[in-house]
Amino acid sequence: MATEPGRPATSRLEAAAVTSVTAAFGVLLVVWALITPMFQAPDEVVHVDAAVTLTTTGEWAPAGEALFLQASQAARDSLGTVPRDARPSWGGLLAAHPGTTADVNQMTQHPPTYYALAGAVLDAVDFTHHRWDLGVLALRLLSVALVAPLPLLTWATVRRLTRSPRTAIVAATTLLAVPQLAQIGSSVTSDAPIILLGAVTVWLTTRTITGDRTWRTHLALGTALGLALATKGTAFPAIPFVALALLLGDTTLPLARRALRTLAVGATTAALGAWWWIHNLTTTGTLQPNGLPRSSTPNPWPAGEGPDLGFFLDTEWSRLSSSFWGQFGRLEYPMTPILTDVLTVGCLALVAGWAFRGRRSAARSWLLASFPLITLLVLLHNNFDSYDRTQEVSGAQGRYLFGSLVALAALLAVAGLRLVTHEEARRRVGRSMVVAAPLVGAYGASVAYRGFFEQSDLEVTRPGLANLLVTTPVGGPALLAAMVVLALVAASAGVATWRLVGRAGPPVPAPVAATPETAAAS
Repeated sequence: MATEPGRPATSRLEAAAVTSVTAAFGVLLVVWALITPMFQAPDEVVHVDAAVTLTTTGEWAPAGEALFLQASQAARDSLGTVPRDARPSWGGLLAAHPGTTADVNQMTQHPPTYYALAGAVLDAVDFTHHRWDLGVLALRLLSVALVAPLPLLTWATVRRLTRSPRTAIVAATTLLAVPQLAQIGSSVTSDAPIILLGAVTVWLTTRTITGDRTWRTHLALGTALGLALATKGTAFPAIPFVALALLLGDTTLPLARRALRTLAVGATTAALGAWWWIHNLTTTGTLQPNGLPRSSTPNPWPAGEGPDLGFFLDTEWSRLSSSFWGQFGRLEYPMTPILTDVLTVGCLALVAGWAFRGRRSAARSWLLASFPLITLLVLLHNNFDSYDRTQEVSGAQGRYLFGSLVALAALLAVAGLRLVTHEEARRRVGRSMVVAAPLVGAYGASVAYRGFFEQSDLEVTRPGLANLLVTTPVGGPALLAAMVVLALVAASAGVATWRLVGRAGPPVPAPVAATPETAAAS
């Protein structure tokens, strides 16, 4: 791999560190997929139901008209009564419980892209002839495969932005401090491809604002964004983020050429991702019709009363911060709010205080910040509109920010470099982060375990462990093997990152300048 001028080459130790961290993250996701009881992740049962429906019928009903399968209902109802080895196949469930319930599956408000991919996986494992929970596990492992590259993409983004191997590997490791990401990334969910494609979009966008002018990168960026739009409407905030970055990021390029590249990326995006939204506009008159019409029935406020902005913002803060860091199951088992509030306030203070210092660095930081900021503003707007119409605050889930998670990690990395300037201090802070992030992740896993199997008690009991061994779809020996592999890979990652962070780094890594030389080397 060619090294660009002014950019340190990737050493063997750095390559080993990022490879082992990415591997450890992937195995961690597998373990989460094995320990989380079936359908005990947000919206998991409706995602599974939508995939099975599309696979068995080949139809994708209009939004609000898809009905929940009787077979999916039977699978969910049998969780606490039918032992794992006695669970029937999907084929058996569909035969014994034909037809649909009266409940609406709201997922047909989204494009069928993810569900077609999930259906291909179900067909590949011949899901109708195996226990239904093994079919769910296959879809969970699809999510694992999609989300597992996140540390690698975080490392590549931060290294490109800062030119600091130490900062890049620390940024990749900090993903372990978001255990909610591990649960979502190991469940059956259409968020999984959005998380991956959002990370790819941030990485490629970072390349464009740091001097990469190749058409290959721009077309790849349009492809990633187009695929995201073809998957879910939560990708829409990435459109203004990419447009702003292409128009304002590399100001050494003439405006006309920047505009041309923006149009090329937009055309690629539209070619891949506009079809569903055009279909919605022409058939329903709106970009995304409501998948659950009854849930949005207006509930007018009494005379003289109206939305309480203070209550709304306080509710959004507590729910978003909790469900971003760790609120497990179907949001029943939260980490302590003391920790989640400290983490949220600390990260916001670090970014606000140090990420926007220095003219060139500040411009790039603002461009990166636009992605999570636009996502948050859209989320708050939609939630307040719902609150105004129904008197209920809903939709406040921090996982909707995971598509811009790599941008958030990059902002924290830039801010950390600005705050900590002395070499020895950077070494100590880096090693502290490498230790602290897995500890937060382990604490989150303990909260989930205690919620799932110990009725949230602060203990590990034989009945709780027995419940886990009965619940996991692969049985105790396979789960134990996965945990042993996780321990070995995590130890390898810990050693490699500890050594890399302890090495002397460049004096103060400056942002990459967009010059003809760096552009050519890209």
